[in-house]
Amino acid sequence: MVVYNELVAVSAGAGLLGFAWFLARLIRGKRIDSEGWAAFFGVTGLLLLALGLHTTVTWPFGGDGFEYANVAFGQPAAGFGALLLFAAVYLWRHRALFAGEPDEANATALAALKPISVFVGALGLAMGVLAITFVRFQLGAAPAEEPISGRFGHLPILEALFLGGLWGVVAVGALLFAIAQLLNRPSLLPWAVRAWVVGGAVFLLFGAMNYYTHIGMYFNIAHGTMHLW
Repeated sequence: MVVYNELVAVSAGAGLLGFAWFLARLIRGKRIDSEGWAAFFGVTGLLLLALGLHTTVTWPFGGDGFEYANVAFGQPAAGFGALLLFAAVYLWRHRALFAGEPDEANATALAALKPISVFVGALGLAMGVLAITFVRFQLGAAPAEEPISGRFGHLPILEALFLGGLWGVVAVGALLFAIAQLLNRPSLLPWAVRAWVVGGAVFLLFGAMNYYTHIGMYFNIAHGTMHLW
């Protein structure tokens, strides 16, 4: 089974942290380096869209009831990647705007984000349902061969709660962002930023850890060992 959810998780974490930082600067009226941010959103968005779409249409996670991972990982990644690419294109095309007065540019950018907030809210709703699904069906338990995570594989509720909580935090941020934009409640935007900072940091650290645990799992399977750490 060839998978790449490590890079997806790292890119998603970086994307969430980056967009939270970007949104915080917009809210506070800070000057935006549109070219730099366009490059950042372009890189993370392209990776997430490409890998998310590939996961969605080819289902590389297969067998032993693990097929749910194609839905839970691939589809949100593709949607988030498309949103980041939209931000990259917008920032690149409006370089002249962001070179001017920050207050005007930032207000214009927030207004431009209002229509796309409908899709952000839709993804947030989907992530919320996925969070409930993780817990309801106790999904995500690591195999015994996987270092660290595998030590708790006999308690599937633990990883289900972790993954459900992580997806849920990101969902809360997306829903708050959509409500703030569509109902003109800007006071909710800082709470969306906080939710995405938490979710992004955990996604980033979890994805980085998976480079170790997944390589360790393949090593254990190939050599018949049981390295638990």
